[in-house]
Amino acid sequence: MELSPRLMSIARKVPKGARLVDVGTDHGRLPVWLLLRGQISSAIAADLRKGPLDRARETARQYGQTARISFRLCDGLAEIGPEEADTVVIAGMGGETIAAILEAASWTRQGKLLLLQPMTGAPQLRQWLQSHGYAIHSEDISQEGDKLYTDWSVSGGTMRPLAPAELWAGVNRRGPLRRAYLAQMEEKAEKALCGHQSARTPDQTAIGRLEQVISGLRNMREELTAMTTVGEVFAFLQEKAPFALQEDFDNAGFLVGREASSVSKILVALDITEEVVQEAAGQGVQLIVAHHPVIFGGIKSVTDQTVAGQVLLALVENGIAAICAHTNLDAVEGGVNDALALRLGLTDIGQLRQTGVDGQGRPYGIGRVGLVPEQPLYDFAMAVKRLLGANGVRLVDGGKPVRTVAVGGGACADFMADALAQGCDTFITSDVKYHQFLEARAMGLNLVDAGHFPTEDVVCPVLQDWLAKRFPQVSVSISQRHAEVFSYL
Repeated sequence: MELSPRLMSIARKVPKGARLVDVGTDHGRLPVWLLLRGQISSAIAADLRKGPLDRARETARQYGQTARISFRLCDGLAEIGPEEADTVVIAGMGGETIAAILEAASWTRQGKLLLLQPMTGAPQLRQWLQSHGYAIHSEDISQEGDKLYTDWSVSGGTMRPLAPAELWAGVNRRGPLRRAYLAQMEEKAEKALCGHQSARTPDQTAIGRLEQVISGLRNMREELTAMTTVGEVFAFLQEKAPFALQEDFDNAGFLVGREASSVSKILVALDITEEVVQEAAGQGVQLIVAHHPVIFGGIKSVTDQTVAGQVLLALVENGIAAICAHTNLDAVEGGVNDALALRLGLTDIGQLRQTGVDGQGRPYGIGRVGLVPEQPLYDFAMAVKRLLGANGVRLVDGGKPVRTVAVGGGACADFMADALAQGCDTFITSDVKYHQFLEARAMGLNLVDAGHFPTEDVVCPVLQDWLAKRFPQVSVSISQRHAEVFSYL
């Protein structure tokens, strides 16, 4: 048994073990195909008309799957309870019909995967979904004969407002059929525009909206042409923060994706979490540039049974590459520690512990030292909290006012001796252990733990600036979802 390309595109998205309902099942080929391959153990085939449902029964009988499919003669999901399904397929219908089916079954917003394939009315359906508590996570294009189809992965949630052209063609993501699909949408929009312009009483509002759509679709096509590649971005970061400078324990570099993949949108984040990947996918991002490595510590498998595996699978499934610049970015000029020193207002900035000089003659090493106007420790610690947006700080008073300050983004408390050797009275870092606080007080060093995230997230605007200036044709944004993971009471 073979599936058509448009149904195969949907079948690939059905999770293993899903409790599936196929609305408007027609011949029942999708649930039968999934059952034959062990992808699901049972299914519900639903249709409004008796004839198509009888054809689905015949398909199931032909392949020996009748006992594993429940056949429902009903309008949409009217005769299906929320406990019976976690994955709902609605394909081969108009967008308005799909919206009506979902509106009559509000339970589809609660933890369900919806696989939708509208035949018509895609702009109206996208508009309806975003205004009724649904989020489109991905859209894929398939071709059958000379026709192009899109199938969407949707669940309950929120999504950013779509631009007029995105309502017509979805968020711009590179793919083998994307350019042809944009051309098809542009042709439809132009026909609609001609119809309005030739009307006896032209609707100027509708005309203006369609002109905006057509302009946006053309910009999308130009965006595809102007894309750079993952390899070019990696080569640029290699110049700014050579990956050979990373510590021996580190795993910085180009970690996920294809070097030749085109990039029109980059998301910058301190870490790559599932939430960050979802954010990137929602924006049509092809590359995430992060500080902390997404692969670290000897991963031996990539499955959905581990947090790391879930993140890596999400990257691959959404076609998103990952480049991570870690301890090399800590050490280089302009990297994490310079950004931290500048954020805290330090002047006369120099190296805390210089490791060497890179191939371009630039000194590198972890930590920085600088000066601030003399002030009480408590006042300075409050300023650190405010300037870094930290949820709280921990500190020990070494008995001195603040004047000469060392900074070390991330876990750098092991550098306290270097700070003292540089004549520092205060050290700002994170992840300080109890015994290190005791040692600092005994050594007469003010020690402030401002948190790992706040002391390193300062580099994200730096990365954004570097990338935006080098690749002006690429949209570069900073994650808005990723934030400090813990709070202080």
